[in-house]
Amino acid sequence: MKVDRAAVKKRSGAALIATVLIGFIVLSLLSATVISITWKTLRVESWQTEQIEKIRLDYLARTAAKAVTDKLTADPDYFGTLNRNGFVSVPKTITDGAFSATLDITIKGDDQRASVVAKASSAKGGSAVVRTTIDLTTDPKTVTWSSGN
Repeated sequence: MKVDRAAVKKRSGAALIATVLIGFIVLSLLSATVISITWKTLRVESWQTEQIEKIRLDYLARTAAKAVTDKLTADPDYFGTLNRNGFVSVPKTITDGAFSATLDITIKGDDQRASVVAKASSAKGGSAVVRTTIDLTTDPKTVTWSSGN
């Protein structure tokens, strides 16, 4: 079989163009895959950061409610008339590294029951609320816990 040299010389760059196009398609697919993986990794990292913040806010609210509840249980007259009229604390800002939260505590009740509500909220919009109800008429005093936003 004889090859026509004139036909080959007319299309000498066709193989190069095909190779470049195939290389471009392969690189585009690889780039799209890398971008997709990076995007999903960033989304997971953001979700994990939010979950860690929720856990920290919940822990902060529970700790504050536990401290106030322990004090009320040990000495119910400690809050005196504030317990009957209600007591709302001045918001306290707590900072630990990059984490910053505001803590509010509310105490309401009467001679039979006291209710403590601790709310921790962050600047990013997350919050956690923990409620305790203390039955002061029983000995030992009964504490009921609940949480939610």
